[in-house]
Amino acid sequence: MRTHQQMKASSLLFPHPRHLEDKEGVFRLHETTSVAAEPLLNAIGDQCAVLLGCKRGGEDILFKVQKEMAEEAYRLTITKNQIVIRSSTPIGSFRALSTLRRLALLTDNILPCCLVEDEPSYSWRGFMLDCSRHMFSVPFIKKLIDIASLFHLNRFHWHLTDDQGWRIPLEGYEKLETTASKRTESQYTDGRTYGRLYTKEEILEIQAYAHEHHMLIIPELETPGHVSALLAAYPELGCTKGPYTVPDSWGIFEEVLCAGNEGVFTFLEDAIAQISELFSDPYIHIGGDECPHRAWEACPACRNRMKELDLQHAHQLQAYMTSRICKLVEKAGKRPIGWDEVLEGTELLGLPKDLIVMSWRGLGGGIEASKRGHQVIMSPNTAGCYFDYKHLDSEEEMGNLGVSTLRDVASFACTPPSLDPSVRQNILGGQANLWTEKVTSSKQAEYLLFPRLMFMAGQLWNPQQTETNLAKREVLQMLCDNLGVLSYRGPLS
Repeated sequence: MRTHQQMKASSLLFPHPRHLEDKEGVFRLHETTSVAAEPLLNAIGDQCAVLLGCKRGGEDILFKVQKEMAEEAYRLTITKNQIVIRSSTPIGSFRALSTLRRLALLTDNILPCCLVEDEPSYSWRGFMLDCSRHMFSVPFIKKLIDIASLFHLNRFHWHLTDDQGWRIPLEGYEKLETTASKRTESQYTDGRTYGRLYTKEEILEIQAYAHEHHMLIIPELETPGHVSALLAAYPELGCTKGPYTVPDSWGIFEEVLCAGNEGVFTFLEDAIAQISELFSDPYIHIGGDECPHRAWEACPACRNRMKELDLQHAHQLQAYMTSRICKLVEKAGKRPIGWDEVLEGTELLGLPKDLIVMSWRGLGGGIEASKRGHQVIMSPNTAGCYFDYKHLDSEEEMGNLGVSTLRDVASFACTPPSLDPSVRQNILGGQANLWTEKVTSSKQAEYLLFPRLMFMAGQLWNPQQTETNLAKREVLQMLCDNLGVLSYRGPLS
């Protein structure tokens, strides 16, 4: 790449703004640069001073309110003498600050003059981190939130319970800490264990940091499958009553929550109420994926439940469980989200209309959910959204189960042009997921996330043609280097 002093904003900015005009000249950012903001935007002014190494005071950088703009829209004007940011909300101002910060990172604080007018295409621009299989530290999660928000992502889906470990503290359930949060590592013979709960203080610290970066947190409570860790602690919640263990292996396990046991719903009501109090944002993800039905078929209590509901097949208990759990989430003042398997077994009982469906097994589940009137988040493992997959189909690459090349991610479209408008209107946006069965360190996570997460962010902010995105690969590599993250540097596909 040519030296940064010669580069125009149009050569540097990613995600691609909706409107960008290059201007002549540069603005030199330094420690004496001053920041001012109108009262509504004062917090952003403070944040700007910290992130860009400036000072509060004069109007070298000025945040102004412009009421008629959309919530996340902004207008950024960089001239030789002043930077002016206009928005109607602190969120819009933060998006502009992120754009400004990316320019500063790429140009050593010598900012090319330009005019940027921008706003997002989708309201849901998310990433998911699995902390059940591998626990990541608070500083690393904050690092990811910072970088994700730098590229305008605004949802952090935090996968906190699964077969291999439970991570959410709940008062009155001590065995979640002593049993459900730990697994015996089978590759060792000395009985060593892995895992713990996040503390409430750690969760609140991460949540506060996310909110400072205008990002919502969506905690996930897996139901009715992927619950081995929970059952190991409280075997009475399963169909066979155990004994169960927290597995140190990967896959789909037959034991699930008992659909015929009222104690399951008593526990879930309390758990959801406590989770709702701990996490202040509007959503709770209830899982719903990969739930085997064999245990229900063999369980007398589940068969009695089927008879009570006049159900013909055990798989129809999935819809029963989903509907009851959704009611508990709504009672706690939150909105439920479920993986696309929640659409199965719904012939008789249907699903609550307020349930948001997250489509992971391709786009089909999302399209079907939209046709049924559900709002949808597209996260298909078939179209580049799974970042635990390898970058290339090569035995030399780390990764698990599949392949998501940079070209795949740069091509992602959560609303392909072929979609009927009636389907398209219910799609909120999309999300990238990092499962961590085979990820044992933050550096491995970085290598799998970057620069794929940046390309995904671009497609959720302002989708472009594949080659237009891939042309910014070198820019994204520079940003990874300047942000101090390990990144994949191999072929595009």
